[in-house]
Amino acid sequence: MASAQSLVSITDLYKEYKLGETTVHALRGVSLEIADGEFVAILGQSGSGKTTLLNMISALDIPTSGDVVVEGSVISSMKRDERTQFRRTSVGLVFQFYNLFSTLTALENVEIGIAMKIKDKKEMRERGLEYLELVGILDKADNYPSQMSGGEQQRVAIARGLAKEPPILVLDEPTGNLDAETSDVIWELLQKLNKKTGTTVITVTHQTSVSKVADRSVFLRSGQVYGISERDQEE
Repeated sequence: MASAQSLVSITDLYKEYKLGETTVHALRGVSLEIADGEFVAILGQSGSGKTTLLNMISALDIPTSGDVVVEGSVISSMKRDERTQFRRTSVGLVFQFYNLFSTLTALENVEIGIAMKIKDKKEMRERGLEYLELVGILDKADNYPSQMSGGEQQRVAIARGLAKEPPILVLDEPTGNLDAETSDVIWELLQKLNKKTGTTVITVTHQTSVSKVADRSVFLRSGQVYGISERDQEE
């Protein structure tokens, strides 16, 4: 899969943190290519470095050494304001706990995610409704988060991430707060969205069931890649 045109290129990535007098080696020489339009799952136990790696790809953090290149731009060398702009335009972010605004409806939560990109209110509304329909909850457009299930709230978060039409959708434990049945539904939805929109999907999870839908599963242990499997090899 990575033989296709690379969208994300990660080379010899290291990340160290200082905790008092202790140095934590979160990433230790990670190299990875992610193709344009690919669905990649990054798996590993707590402390394996998977969220740290995701933060590097989404420009939420910078490495101690090594490079992260997205669409030809070396984001690991960007200044803070440049990384902020990169996230606004090039990355859709989805988190475990949805991060929806409780006082806004589903539609308004999607609209606020594209407000920096689209200024025309009519166009913003149309885009928001389009993506709520895409994730299958158009009928919940006027509902507040408290009036929706966890799975429905996560669909809103996914719609918000996709609505600005970024090249990459990044998800950090998107099913970590959901039951097993709902988790499977979300994974299948992400697979369908990946195929339909062509958006590159990169997710971090501890749930190995994602390997059934992801094009590739990358396994981390102690900050290093120790295995990569492709879906067609497992079926």
